[in-house]
Amino acid sequence: MDTKFIKFQTSLVYSHSDQDNMGLSNASEYVQGLYGDVTNILRGTLLMQPTIKAYDSSTWVLDNLVGIANNFNYDAYGYGVYYDTIHGDISASNPLLVNNLLQRNTRVDRFVGTGSADVDIFNMFGFNSKNHKLNYKINLSYSKAFCKDFTWIPAWVQSNRVYLSKSNERLTKGSRIYSDALIENVLTYDGTIGKHHINVVAGQTYEEENTDLLTGWGINFTEPYFLQLQNAANTYSESYEYKHAILSYIGRINYNYDDRYLLSATVRRDGSSRLTRSIRWGTFPSVSVGWRFDKESFFPFNPDVVNMFKVRASYGELGNENIGEYMYQAVMSRNNMTYNFNGNVVTGSAVSTFVDNNLAWEKKKTYNVGIDLALFRNRLEFTAEWYKNTSEDLLYAVPVPEQAGVSNTTVTMNAASMNNSGFEFSATYRNRDHDFKYEVSANLSTLRNRVTSLGFGTDSYISGSYITKVGEEIGQFYGWVYEGIARTQEVLDNHATQEGAQIGDCLYKDVNNDGKVDSEDQVVLGSGMPKINFGLNARFEYKRFDLSIATFGALNYHVSDDIYNSLNSCYGWGNKEVGMLDANRFSEDGSTYLSNVPRTYVTNSASLGWNDLFSSRKIQNAAYWKIANVELGYNFPDKWFDKYVSDVRFYISAQNLHTFTGYHGYNVDYAGGTFTPGYNFCSYPTARTFMCGVHFTF
Repeated sequence: MDTKFIKFQTSLVYSHSDQDNMGLSNASEYVQGLYGDVTNILRGTLLMQPTIKAYDSSTWVLDNLVGIANNFNYDAYGYGVYYDTIHGDISASNPLLVNNLLQRNTRVDRFVGTGSADVDIFNMFGFNSKNHKLNYKINLSYSKAFCKDFTWIPAWVQSNRVYLSKSNERLTKGSRIYSDALIENVLTYDGTIGKHHINVVAGQTYEEENTDLLTGWGINFTEPYFLQLQNAANTYSESYEYKHAILSYIGRINYNYDDRYLLSATVRRDGSSRLTRSIRWGTFPSVSVGWRFDKESFFPFNPDVVNMFKVRASYGELGNENIGEYMYQAVMSRNNMTYNFNGNVVTGSAVSTFVDNNLAWEKKKTYNVGIDLALFRNRLEFTAEWYKNTSEDLLYAVPVPEQAGVSNTTVTMNAASMNNSGFEFSATYRNRDHDFKYEVSANLSTLRNRVTSLGFGTDSYISGSYITKVGEEIGQFYGWVYEGIARTQEVLDNHATQEGAQIGDCLYKDVNNDGKVDSEDQVVLGSGMPKINFGLNARFEYKRFDLSIATFGALNYHVSDDIYNSLNSCYGWGNKEVGMLDANRFSEDGSTYLSNVPRTYVTNSASLGWNDLFSSRKIQNAAYWKIANVELGYNFPDKWFDKYVSDVRFYISAQNLHTFTGYHGYNVDYAGGTFTPGYNFCSYPTARTFMCGVHFTF
């Protein structure tokens, strides 16, 4: 609705979803009471022994094959399983069995309402000017989501090592209610005086999120099943409520003179309920300047050749408070302690966790200097810039020493700082002068990462096979330097001592030259962060046809892939890659190991598992170039459809069409952890998608 000086906008949206989820997805959900090697769906499927059937009707009753099966009415429900007496002592589950027996469902009803009012203040008072505008705008939104969760985990058994007992059979029902309220007040002045143009914004925002959780669960059900909580032998419940609020004040000034000299300055002040009360407010300024050199009278280049030459620089600060609620507050677990007073046992409560009571804003400071060029009447555009991002007081989980005597293993703190720096380049060339039109663009960026502080009294932090050192890159590979395979006993005898190693085992470098290889010989093995990222895109048009291609990639990039390394592991019963069949190949007299695959073994008596140590052998070159999207379209003439339909376009497209890489894994374009950027743990492969469609406007 509009009036002379005010405009209103409102909307109301309702959505409903009913989703059956996988019993065990690729997120490796924890199933309490489930014995055996249960992992995520991708890893579990690939490592499952190929000798085991997917389905086997004989497994409904396993009483004569599996001892503990006598305690179950239904055993493996017709899925292929491992019998201890036939397949050996294998602790692995059939992923089909687990995912089909475990039931997970989520229903969500969501309402979203928005409203806004835009007031032209000068117009309201009868003052109209083309050069001066003063507007006030208020934005309101409110959303509420109602979620119902259902999880059923029945009892089953496939072997004496892989089962879920009746006492752990579990039905869980939950209710989750989320609400989000937002109010924004913005006052904007826009004015032009001669060659001066100024835009001033002042604003205030407030956002509040509320979470209400209620969960009930029952353990051990009689059969036949009637899945209601009151039918369980034991029932439990819990509830939680959370609130998150953030209040912000914002100011911004944009100024330019004759589109030649440009200035923008912003300041915001934010307060968050997630941070300690006395230090929960943060101030975050930013400023940028620009100079259009091409608009100067002394510009030395022909404007038909160089029609835009801009130099710019900026500095800015941003805050982050993306942690859980109440992380700065120590709480008591009810009735978690007992004490003897004069022979009487008294139950009480005590603080058993360690928290940091001084949580403040994490800050990111950004510096940027660059140039923008346009040549040959905007046919060729080019940008180049240098950047440096400094992150201070990083909020992350710091390990708690075991000797601290508390129950939590990590504590959230403002602990570390680091910086990223590099260069970014982009170029675009376009030609639209003829029937055949085209535009080609490319971009490239470099990255240099350095940790400047870890913030908890140490210069290094080791997380598994990854190490972070002050002054170096975050999350570097950390392990042994691979030197080949011990082909003969003579080679093994002349090498630094590797206790228990045999012919056919991997050899590693004795880094500290003490005559033996042990944990002290681990070193930094390289980086898991790509040093160069690039993109190449193109669009072609001929009459009514158009073709667009989008690609991107990374160079100087290395990855350790969990699935690939597991399939090539020299230890254990699990499924292996075909190349492992060449292992254990000796000369006829048995004195020389011939295979390029290390010796395999089921049990290890050596001091270390020499053939599966994390080393340079486990790291791959993951440089890649991905064709992300290709789309071909045809635009129909509007006259074919009279006046009822316009802009009719038919298209076909392909996404994730092909990836050029030497990487042995299912998804090279994955997201690694903060301290493990080069570790790909079972990243699910991106689907190749083909689509066709019609776009039109009424």
